[in-house]
Amino acid sequence: MGRLATVGPSGWPHVMPVMYTVADDGSLEFDADGVKLRNLQAEPRVGFVVDAGQPKRGVALQGRATVIGPERARVAVERSFSWGLVS
Repeated sequence: MGRLATVGPSGWPHVMPVMYTVADDGSLEFDADGVKLRNLQAEPRVGFVVDAGQPKRGVALQGRATVIGPERARVAVERSFSWGLVS
């Protein structure tokens, strides 16, 4: 489970929990419907956080999302950082 942030038409962020999968190329795929889908079609920039249920361990990324199918999108990671993870 991760949290996806999109940009709404008013410029305010819209954050929702989403289930995701990691593709072989490192991109993330997730379901996108309703407000998320409308926002992505108008503005592809997104933020995504996976924190493993603990505030002291996780990964955050930024990138641009592309709609890849009916109510399905992929975000190509442009910037990322992590905290509390063993490398």
